[in-house]
Amino acid sequence: MNNITHHDVDVPLTEAAPSSQNWHSTGGLGGSKGVEVNAQLAQEVAKQAQEIAKQAQEIAELLQERDLLRMVVDNLPDKVYAKDKQGRFVLNNVAHAKGIGVSSPEEMKGKSDFDFFPPELAAQFYTDEQKTMETGEPVINQEQYKNNPRDPSSPKRWTVSSKVIWRDSQGKVLGTVGVTRDIHEMKLAQEALHKSEEKLRQFATQLERSNHELQDFAYVASHDLQEPLRKIVVFGERLKEQNAATMAQTSLDYLDRMQKAAGRMQILINDLLTFSRVTTKAQPFTPVNLAEVAKGVVEDLEGRIELVNGRVEVGALPVIEAEPLQMRQLLQNLIGNALKFRRPEEPPVVKVEAQIIPDPVTPEKKFYRLTVSDNCIGFDEKYLDRIFNVFQRLHTRNEYEGTGMGLAIVKKIALYHGGNITAKSKPGEGSTFILTLPVFHLQKTQAKKPNNHETGRENDYNSIAGDDPDDRQLPND
Repeated sequence: MNNITHHDVDVPLTEAAPSSQNWHSTGGLGGSKGVEVNAQLAQEVAKQAQEIAKQAQEIAELLQERDLLRMVVDNLPDKVYAKDKQGRFVLNNVAHAKGIGVSSPEEMKGKSDFDFFPPELAAQFYTDEQKTMETGEPVINQEQYKNNPRDPSSPKRWTVSSKVIWRDSQGKVLGTVGVTRDIHEMKLAQEALHKSEEKLRQFATQLERSNHELQDFAYVASHDLQEPLRKIVVFGERLKEQNAATMAQTSLDYLDRMQKAAGRMQILINDLLTFSRVTTKAQPFTPVNLAEVAKGVVEDLEGRIELVNGRVEVGALPVIEAEPLQMRQLLQNLIGNALKFRRPEEPPVVKVEAQIIPDPVTPEKKFYRLTVSDNCIGFDEKYLDRIFNVFQRLHTRNEYEGTGMGLAIVKKIALYHGGNITAKSKPGEGSTFILTLPVFHLQKTQAKKPNNHETGRENDYNSIAGDDPDDRQLPND
């Protein structure tokens, strides 16, 4: 039998084509069976084509996702690497390759740490990774301070590393994956911050000690100075009573000036004592009705108000958590100042008001804003910082009485309550003092423990004349 070869398919020559009779009698490709076969083949081919297209789409998406992940990994500043169970690199990013000292991550594939690091260090890496795979425990945030192992002369740097097990979808262990981050600058910043915090704690301790010493000094000085001053006043009075008839007018004038100076000194010392007591003898915070406090202050100042034909208008005031006596002292100083610094040609009018305002820095935090405004002489705001300092006065003693302590006490009370105070004013147009106090704050539940100079000594220094042997009656001439 002769054969015809076509595309490596052998077909017998005598059977190259069926006879016309056989073709039609068997149905052939033109019969009903042939049509059915062709339709089934077409459906199968179409189905396979759809599967191939779907697989191709999935492969394209996987490739795109792989390229995206590769781009992300290569652009990370951290060193990223993966190793198989034998410790051979299967993945490295650009940062890791650069840190190792090779030009491309591809150069590291199939190699191990023994190809790049000293043997003892590579052995340590290998042992750690084998232990991780055996125990299943990852290495998380392991800090190291070392130089570049490939360059022993390089400066040491801080790094932090993490290693986890690499598993396939069935949970089979394939190797390890690691990430190493350079944290040298962050470590240096943390160390600098720690040193700064330590210095700050030392400064705070020194400042607290200095404050305690100043408070002790102020308390002791205030009490100890009271005794000689009291004697000056007492003996001056006795001298005047018993010898006024025989003393020259000039001597009486000198004696009068001496007693007035001693009286001013007593007032100043009392103010200084009040200033020191703001923190040293404060009582626990309790609910304080400022409206009732203001009413009491106005009643106390009623004589002075009538004397100057003045008026004090008190608006709606809140109930706050505060030290009651200090709130009374604060309002008395502010209202009293307004009455004192009045304009001769116009009766003083003082207004006390309050409202809730948000903190400009953290709006969710609320403050009470208490304002005490007047129509008095006012002042130049360039002296704003000065008026709240101890012993600071803008006017001479001949113009207005006082020691320059009133507003300093007010500010210290405001600060003690977690608030602050400022003022707005123009000469001849009156002043408005603005006090802010937090609506909510950490309540000072107990008063500060008194120091050694405050325990049991106050009554000793407030004794009346005659308790001291030096206060005995002067002998008659």
